Amino acid sequence: MKKLITLLMLISTYTIAQTNDKSYEELVKESPFNEMYPEFMAQEAAEYFKVFNKLFSDESPIEVKEARLIAVSVSAAIRCEYCVSAQVHLAKKSGATDDEIKAAIQIAAEIQRFSTLLYGNEFGINKLNKIIGKE
Repeated sequence: MKKLITLLMLISTYTIAQTNDKSYEELVKESPFNEMYPEFMAQEAAEYFKVFNKLFSDESPIEVKEARLIAVSVSAAIRCEYCVSAQVHLAKKSGATDDEIKAAIQIAAEIQRFSTLLYGNEFGINKLNKIIGKE
């Protein structure tokens, strides 16, 4: 058992050593967004960001343009000016038209409006489920 624990510790130490092979300065140079994280976690944050961006790649089950339009919609809904600016730019780069971007934003606005109506009128989830045929 001690040998197994020692082996696992060695493997985890080796894995950590492999992932921490870039300096903070290198990580920031690689992507300015890495500067947002404390130095002690910048390597892990950079690795997560690479994985996160797979949602906007050919590896994703959602087409890139559609994923970017979703991101535009959410960015507008949460009122993040940074996100809107970046996601609209990236949506256009992935082939989205101005009209598609406007439609994505309109969808966010309508969902938010309807949610306010349902919530404010205490419509109730059971009543909604019955109407949409979920029950």
